[in-house]
Amino acid sequence: MPYPPLAVLRIAAIIALAAALPAQTDDLAAKSRAAKQAMNEGRFAEAVQLYTELTRALPDNPGLRMNLGLALHSAGRFRPAIEQFHAVLKTQPNLAPAHLLLGLAHLKLGEPARAVAPLARVLDLDPENKIALLELGDAQLSLGRPERAAPHFEKLTRLDPSNAKGWHGLGLSHGALSRRAFDRLEKTAPQSVWWYMLLAQSKAEQEQFRTAFYLYRKALEAGPDVPGIHGALAGIYRKTGHADWAEIEELRELQVAKPGPRPPAPYQEAVAHSRQSLEAFARLGQLPPTPEIHELLAEAHRIQGRHKESIRELEAALRLAPKSLRLRQEHARSLWLNRDYDAALPALEKLLAANPRSPENSHRLGDTLLELQQFEKAVPHLERAVQLKPDFAEAHASLGRAYMRLGSFEKAVPHLKAALPMDEDGSLHFQLARALERSGKSDEAAQAMAGFQEITKAVEARKEGLDRERQITAP
Repeated sequence: MPYPPLAVLRIAAIIALAAALPAQTDDLAAKSRAAKQAMNEGRFAEAVQLYTELTRALPDNPGLRMNLGLALHSAGRFRPAIEQFHAVLKTQPNLAPAHLLLGLAHLKLGEPARAVAPLARVLDLDPENKIALLELGDAQLSLGRPERAAPHFEKLTRLDPSNAKGWHGLGLSHGALSRRAFDRLEKTAPQSVWWYMLLAQSKAEQEQFRTAFYLYRKALEAGPDVPGIHGALAGIYRKTGHADWAEIEELRELQVAKPGPRPPAPYQEAVAHSRQSLEAFARLGQLPPTPEIHELLAEAHRIQGRHKESIRELEAALRLAPKSLRLRQEHARSLWLNRDYDAALPALEKLLAANPRSPENSHRLGDTLLELQQFEKAVPHLERAVQLKPDFAEAHASLGRAYMRLGSFEKAVPHLKAALPMDEDGSLHFQLARALERSGKSDEAAQAMAGFQEITKAVEARKEGLDRERQITAP
């Protein structure tokens, strides 16, 4: 998670106190003042040059070396900045700002594992450092350690209840812990009443009521004496306009003996963490509106597949920060995910013009043009996407489809083959079979068609079963 720019300026102010020049010459004093002014005005490259000259003149001054590291960090030169922070820490091992900036630099380089130790050291020296709490929580979360991330986010939100990123990180941490507990339950008690109940609760929270209804019915079959299932079915009936059926299930809930069988530990943990995750996101939604909060809420909606809600939050964020390139990027992405191609097209065109080397935007623009039947215009963008990112399966799939629509069957073949690992419904196998047949490769075409038939049979059987079973029917 990015930290606020003002935080760096506060760090700079602290470090400047340590950079006094003993018996400084007029030239060095003037250079020091110029370097500080360059930092304050955001002229970081100039500040780097000035602090480099100062550290050459006074190599044993840790304050100057620290400021050089800060200037390099601010200029985006994180690797050389790290070298300076390590040099400072050799002589001042308890300098918290050096540990903090060292950790932040590793995060900027995509090295969260290396960021953990220096950020943890900051908290040893300054237990209530909000930047370190946020960034260490984020580092642990990105390393797949939500159990270590959650305490940092919890402490941050206690210290600063208005910290949106703290609530967001806390929600993500508890969500990950809930999924982990479900995985343990799936290993120890698959298709048990508790397994079905957790799945049903998840689907109900996502407003997938037909699926939730089916899963609660399966839970009822597996554990008719478990309290709460009839009540959950009543809730679904009410949300789908069947109040009379809901009353029947509510009466049945009253007849179930309490407290009932004790749930296994993984079920209890999954439910508790899910509740804490929802509470954290609810607290996030209660904060005064800012672009950051709307963006974080949009991400939470996107994780749950609620792209319309994500678009709404991002549009609210853009009204508050219309010049934000990041928000425009996320808005275009949500439009594309929601298949709102007419609106996504101009947004993606502007983004790609601003950053032509983005494989993701190249793919999304090309795929949008493909969906809008503009096949020839789609191809250059999709080719660019796979050039920039050769293992980009989604882009290969779109490019293969575009070549098929243009009748360039031989060109389509390698891209469709590259995309096969993501084929869930058989459509890519079918397209590949057609492309191979049109290219005169009958044997390979037959193999691809066999793959298509195998996948579609499985999909159809599953779909028929779900359609038959997932009707919301009377009690």
